[in-house]
Amino acid sequence: MPLSGDELVTKAKDEFLFRAETAAGVNVELLKSWQRSKDALGVPANIRDVPQVAEELLDAHILDMFQAPLARVSDDLDGTGLGLLLADARGTILQRWSHDRTAVAHLDRLGTVRGAMLAEDVVGTNGVGTVAATGKSLQISGSEHFAEFYSAALCTGSPVRHPVTGKMLAVITISSEVSERSGLLRPIVKSVATQLEQHLLEVERPAARRLFEEFLRASRSQGSPVLAFGPQGLVMQSRSAGRLSSADVGLIEQGVAERRSGGRFSLEVSNGTVEVQATRLGDDAGVVVVLGRERTATSVSLGPARHQLVGRSPEWLAVARDIARHRELRRPLLIAGEVGVGKTSLALGLPYRPGGSSAAAIADAAERHVVGNRRWLQRLAERLDASAPVVMRGVETLDQSALDALRLLLEQRGGRGAVMLTMSTEKEEVARALAGQLGLPMAWVPPLRERTVDLPLLWLLFAEQLAPGAGLQLREETSSLLRGYSWPRNLKELRGVVEQMSIAGKRGPVLPGDLPDDMQGSRTLSMIERAELDAIRRALAEADGNRSKAAEILGLSRATVYRKMKAYRLTA
Repeated sequence: MPLSGDELVTKAKDEFLFRAETAAGVNVELLKSWQRSKDALGVPANIRDVPQVAEELLDAHILDMFQAPLARVSDDLDGTGLGLLLADARGTILQRWSHDRTAVAHLDRLGTVRGAMLAEDVVGTNGVGTVAATGKSLQISGSEHFAEFYSAALCTGSPVRHPVTGKMLAVITISSEVSERSGLLRPIVKSVATQLEQHLLEVERPAARRLFEEFLRASRSQGSPVLAFGPQGLVMQSRSAGRLSSADVGLIEQGVAERRSGGRFSLEVSNGTVEVQATRLGDDAGVVVVLGRERTATSVSLGPARHQLVGRSPEWLAVARDIARHRELRRPLLIAGEVGVGKTSLALGLPYRPGGSSAAAIADAAERHVVGNRRWLQRLAERLDASAPVVMRGVETLDQSALDALRLLLEQRGGRGAVMLTMSTEKEEVARALAGQLGLPMAWVPPLRERTVDLPLLWLLFAEQLAPGAGLQLREETSSLLRGYSWPRNLKELRGVVEQMSIAGKRGPVLPGDLPDDMQGSRTLSMIERAELDAIRRALAEADGNRSKAAEILGLSRATVYRKMKAYRLTA
């Protein structure tokens, strides 16, 4: 019976270590690592445990720098069985992240805890220490590890370098049990390392550098959680703030943004009320936030404030900021996106409720079919002449003559108040074409399926509005199903789900069986699966649809590629 791949590696390692025979087919870098490990440690049996250093000796500066972006990456890895590790340039673990009990148990078995020393000359070849020793991205699988107790582990690591000096500052590693998805972890880890290097580049900018220095000062002088929000979406988060969920961080960022002068205020987050002290720095350098006393929520979970636009994903925040700038500068803008993504709310700068009061004049292009072109244009001209903001909904319903008249009115009467037009379409290129026809810039609002990180926060908002006191809190498995659903009607559909539960008298935690039947059949794609799907698509494109060639590009068997294509409903 032929030996398996891992058995061949074990045989090659034994021949190399004990008989000084170099096996063909073994990666040169792996052989060099085995040799360094042998020179430092002798034989694998000499390694019985993983030593640790005292917490006060760890490089807190590196952890403070990367806490926030890695917490967001960890959220994406939820439910995948993967553990995320940050080590210093020597290979000492500064922090680990995982929401998955399987991953935590895996890391505990390996002794991979905060303070663990995984340098190559301490525990031999591994996906942290060998990256630190070579400065290269690599993957160590199963028996490729030098120590025997790592034989069931898969570790994929990449160095994090200073974007200016090139100096290696840290090592980022994803660890799990050995599985066939190993090849797809490499681009993910490299992507995370690139994100961290971009984060460093942003911190090195003068304004961001000042923000980071103030953040460090506050972190060292305060025992409380500290966050900092800077330009270009830069977020910093102290270790004590690491317990905050991404949704909570988003709530705090939005609460701070609404209070331009900073100061002290209370804010409802997912688990209760926190006291927030916000200090704004000059020259638009950002704001440093210190969280004070937390009051645990009672049986009534308040969730997000009713007047806030809820969203934490980078795509949502970017478009919200863009629209806010146009609104403040009173520059006309076309806001486009699928039905129900929140275009009117973004145009207003607060949640839109039909029939509710608003400082803006809200018009609907469909009125033209009721009152006629002439009367409709007259009303629109009157609204544009006033100083109040104007929101025109549904411009996709206008014919060519009405569009020409609308453009003329905007050119003649724009500038008195903000003018926002909304358009419902599934194709961004269609919206850009109409924006060009009107001579306006365009903002594209992402659909809910592309900002699923915001789902728990949006659910809290709708639950508070529609079923206050019912305690409709999502269980993790329920949240996972919601993230996997396609949401063809976006926020309207999500609100409808909560409303239906309220009408049915549902109370307490929301289980998967409480969801509509079509949502119960959905499944979220993890970060790994999304990368896997993307890698298969790229390989198929490179191979001109040839599945056998795509399998060779991926380093997988044809049967595996066929099976995965079927699972993802992917055609060549």
